[in-house]
Amino acid sequence: MKEKILGVLGGVGPLATIYFADLVVKMTDAKTDQEHIAMVILNHSSIPDRTDYILDKTKPNPLPVMIKDAKLLEDDNCDFIVIPCNTAHYFYDEIQKSINIPIINILEETVCYCEKTIPNIKKIGVLATVGTLKSKAYQNIIEKHGLECVVPSAEDQESLMNIIYNQVKAGEKVDIFEFHRIIGEMKKQGCDAVVLGCTELSVIKKDFKIDSPDVVDSMECLARASILACGKKLKA
Repeated sequence: MKEKILGVLGGVGPLATIYFADLVVKMTDAKTDQEHIAMVILNHSSIPDRTDYILDKTKPNPLPVMIKDAKLLEDDNCDFIVIPCNTAHYFYDEIQKSINIPIINILEETVCYCEKTIPNIKKIGVLATVGTLKSKAYQNIIEKHGLECVVPSAEDQESLMNIIYNQVKAGEKVDIFEFHRIIGEMKKQGCDAVVLGCTELSVIKKDFKIDSPDVVDSMECLARASILACGKKLKA
C-alpha cells in the first residue's frame, strides 16, 4: 500500500506546530521509525495574524499566503493537509477550494470526539480566540450536531486572550490559576465538555499536565484523525 504523506500547514503559531508534530509521533502505535507517518511540515511563522484580520479587514490578509502554502504541500505529494490552528479554519473553505487534496478539519474532528467520548453530552464550552468565536466556526458545527455552544463572558474572554497572546505566544509564564478559573466558570454554566479551541491552549494542557476527560484538546483530536487518515494505528 502506498505510504500516505501528511502535509502540515503550520507556523500559526510555530510552537503549536511543533507540538502537533510531537503529538502525532507520540500517539502513533509504532515500534520502529518506519512505522511512523511521513510528514511535510511548513512552519511558516510570518503568515499574518488570523484574529487581527477577522476583526479588522484592513489588516494583512493571511488567506493568499495560506493558499500558496497549501499548494506547496500539494505539490510535495501530500495526501492530506492539516492546519494546527483553530482560528485559521475561518479560511477553511477557501483554502480547500484551491487544492485537490482534503484538509482535515480540526473543528469537526473535535466536536465528533466530544460526542464519542462524553456520555449524554448536551452542552460544549469553547475556549478560543476572539477571531474564532466571532467567525462562529465552532458555534455552527456544534449546533449542526444538535448541541448547545457556550462561550466565555466578555471579561473572561479578555483574560483568555491575554493568556494566549501575552503569555503563551510571547513565551512568558502562564497564569495557570486564571486558566483553571476560566475552565471552572464554563463548567458552572453546565458545560459537559470544555474544548481547548486554540492550539496555544493545547500547549498549556501539555506543559501543566492537565488530564481531565471533560477538557478536550482540539490538537489531540487533530492528531488522532491524522494518524487514522494515514492508515496508522493509535497507541492504546
